[in-house]
Amino acid sequence: MRTLVVFEDSGVDAFDLLCAVRGVFDLRCGAQTLLERIVTACATERIVLIARSEVRDLLREAHADMTVGWPQKPHGRSGAKPAPGGDVVFVNGRLLVLGDDLERLLRADGPHAVTDGDFLVTARCGAQQAELLVSHLETSLRAGATGESTVDFLRRRAEMVALHAIDARDVAPRNGSALLEHTWDLVRFNSAALLDDFRRGPGAAIADSARIDSGAHLMQIDAIHVAAGARVRPGVVLDAEEGPITLDVNADVQPQAVLRGPAYVGPNSLIKAGARIHAHTSLGPVCRIGGEVGSSVVQGYSNKQHDGFMGHAYLAEWVNLGADTNNSNLKNNYGNVRMWETGRFVDTGLTFMGLIAADHLKTAINTQLNTGTVIGISSQIFGAGFPPKYIPPFSWGGAERMETYDLERALHTARVVMERRKCELTPAYEAAFRLAFARASKTATAG
Repeated sequence: MRTLVVFEDSGVDAFDLLCAVRGVFDLRCGAQTLLERIVTACATERIVLIARSEVRDLLREAHADMTVGWPQKPHGRSGAKPAPGGDVVFVNGRLLVLGDDLERLLRADGPHAVTDGDFLVTARCGAQQAELLVSHLETSLRAGATGESTVDFLRRRAEMVALHAIDARDVAPRNGSALLEHTWDLVRFNSAALLDDFRRGPGAAIADSARIDSGAHLMQIDAIHVAAGARVRPGVVLDAEEGPITLDVNADVQPQAVLRGPAYVGPNSLIKAGARIHAHTSLGPVCRIGGEVGSSVVQGYSNKQHDGFMGHAYLAEWVNLGADTNNSNLKNNYGNVRMWETGRFVDTGLTFMGLIAADHLKTAINTQLNTGTVIGISSQIFGAGFPPKYIPPFSWGGAERMETYDLERALHTARVVMERRKCELTPAYEAAFRLAFARASKTATAG
């Protein structure tokens, strides 16, 4: 039986603000998370996740059907154990899989690896070799960027695998798959992922239990999917003429809302009356979205219920944007947007880029966010003027003053918010939350 190993590597550092309470492979791009795309493309019943120690318990809760860490013995939850001599494939958790590219990357004969610069993209080998590679991956996660790169490790073990560069003619992706390097890549590639999801998914259909009310307008119905239990109310316009639209299970689109494809609305999400959802937008499960939104990704369980503009943005979970919160996504001089990443501002190379917001962000009414703003986990933003373009985790304040948000108050608020959606703030989640606070405090002290 084939074993699939999906792993984090030192490249996760660029995603640290979004990954305090999840694996990098659990980030959303298109209608699915990166992990969901990998699992779909590499069908197997045996899946192993290799990730940072601080999120392993969370991953065991979120992926009870998978094994977290290389199993030396049957795992208590899943019982999964690689068969001796079995085929093991490795896929980088930052890989956005489109089309049949993953199959192509894994196609070479014999033990082999596909690399992108210093990073491993995919590999295939036997179980004994795989155990050595897993050991290196876990060591490199502990060492971070200062440790030996996986490519250097593979070169030292030349007898282990044959190396192929990802741009080699026989393995290069042809359908747009990419190893994501920055948080803004999740926004940049979202449109391609949405198109791929619709092509490879169930396609255009209106489920028998879906409800399309009289007065709703479905344009290009052969590019629209409305799943079971979803409802499209009077006056709604679903415009799929320039890209497909998917309304997932029990999604509810209220009167006079306009959605332009490509777009995805996740299970049990609500599009508020009069909302304008522009193309290239993905909304995860259990979201409440109103106002104007375009070219954005919402991980799930987040609210932007009121008027206000959100463009070229990524919201993690449990975010609540107050009424008339707006983000800019274009500089006045039309120059490239710079965004905070791993301790410095980086040129994104993008003209349009708005906001990256980590979990549990709350903004007050009339909050104004500048182009390329990055906000860390559990921040509370309020007050007049534009707050800084980088707001560290657990910040409390705005343009005039910024303090550290008390950890116990932050946890209390998070627990209340999650309970409202019938979700539990588990001990594993709380431990990861506390660790994120400790690391933020250490960084602030060092700064």
